[in-house]
Amino acid sequence: MKRIIILCVVLFATAANASAQSWLDALKGAATELVDEVTGGKATEALLPGKWSYAAPAVRLVSDDLIASTLSSSVTAPIEQKLQKAYDYAGIKAGSCTFTFNTDGSFTAVLGKKTLAGTYVYASDTHAIELKFTSTLLNLGSMRGYAYLDGENLELVFDCTKLFNFLTKLGSKVSLLSPITQLVETYDGMMLGFGFNK
Repeated sequence: MKRIIILCVVLFATAANASAQSWLDALKGAATELVDEVTGGKATEALLPGKWSYAAPAVRLVSDDLIASTLSSSVTAPIEQKLQKAYDYAGIKAGSCTFTFNTDGSFTAVLGKKTLAGTYVYASDTHAIELKFTSTLLNLGSMRGYAYLDGENLELVFDCTKLFNFLTKLGSKVSLLSPITQLVETYDGMMLGFGFNK
């Protein structure tokens, strides 16, 4: 309880100059992360089921290295711009891409004109998620990554090799992915993926 009060005081102090909406978003995000930490990831597990609409590329540094975490914010924007170009070719655009996670462990993904289905397993203690695609047409197999909730937003991030293989099979150009690889290789633990909202 003391930890929650301290967190609220810090949020109130730092958000004095922010707009009401951004302050509420920050509070929701901090509250979600705090609840998730206290529950050992169970909050994300409970809130994951539902329909999520693609909003933007996601870049996350999964690392304990403070220097790398600080540097990651300066490279996020160019990577996201290059990712969106690759996503466009694969049919992944805001308004035409959704992921629906069901409570029975199944999921459906609509990526432009393609509809994929499969099953998922989420490990709350590590935030690891494994998507097993049952669609045989593209032979996507499975993808292991991480799922993080921030307020009402969901990030699904993956190792860049797995993500690039996925995008190539969906129709993205390989030439669009090579500049991203060069940027990502300079940071240990950088994961790339998708940002969604409900």
